[in-house]
Amino acid sequence: MTRDEKYIARIILKNKFYAADKQAFEDLFTKIKQNEDSNFKQIKPQGRLGDGKCDGFNDKTGEYYQVYAPEELSGKEDKANTKMESSFNELVDYWTQNNFEVKKCYFVVNDKYRNVYASLYANAKKIATDKKIDCEILICKHLEDVFFSLDEDKVIDVLGGVIPDPLNIENVEYSIMQEVIAFLLNSNAPKINEVIPAHPDFEKKIIFNSLCKAVSDFLNAGQRQSFVIKEFFELESKFTKEELRQAFNNIYLQAVKEIPESDTKNDEIFQFIADKSSPKDNFAFHNAVYVLMAYYFEYCDIFETPN
Repeated sequence: MTRDEKYIARIILKNKFYAADKQAFEDLFTKIKQNEDSNFKQIKPQGRLGDGKCDGFNDKTGEYYQVYAPEELSGKEDKANTKMESSFNELVDYWTQNNFEVKKCYFVVNDKYRNVYASLYANAKKIATDKKIDCEILICKHLEDVFFSLDEDKVIDVLGGVIPDPLNIENVEYSIMQEVIAFLLNSNAPKINEVIPAHPDFEKKIIFNSLCKAVSDFLNAGQRQSFVIKEFFELESKFTKEELRQAFNNIYLQAVKEIPESDTKNDEIFQFIADKSSPKDNFAFHNAVYVLMAYYFEYCDIFETPN
């Protein structure tokens, strides 16, 4: 992969972590581990017998994993510690009684790049001492390291499709555009009251928002196809245009709120909007979304406007 492709792959992965709670995060974790380790086994719960408090393991290395992904981690320190302690006590007892060797336990937490409490690490140390096994905490940054140790085809498998290329944004289909627009119009975006200023210089706005070259390429490629949007709006009422503006602004504000501060936050916001705006995960729909995003980027409904 090129440097830009790796950067986009990272942004897509981070947004998958932001969006994934509970089973969705466990499935994403499992996909990463199965691509990394051919001996990794996922556990399917078995009725009243459950899953032995194990979400996956490698019986050759004696490594066992328990996944924790609440919708909101903040304020759940006690619950996280209680779950880790009870889960690992039961895990070790169950698997050792069934003649499996448990050498190491991992508590995998979807911290959504916000880190976890110090007490969680202290609790892991206590469990390791009590059970005489290794016990570690894994968070998103650790899974990202595993992700980038994979071959390119496995990276693509985890992401669920080929890494998008701005050079492929061309000949956007009208029917696809209509489906994307219908999807956005059904998003029930709340009304916004602020006055949107006159659109600024496109490139100046990209620089002002510190968007990377890869994101800039997507926006510029989308802008070159903006005639499709203008032709579409010529056949539609002002209502449709305004409702789409509301939808995009709402997704943008949601992204600003949910994505933690970092050097790549605005690039992550771009991908967040792209993911939330597409009814299907394939090239045709993503290309239509990029064109729409470029249009509303230019008219200041998403991202900050230069003074």
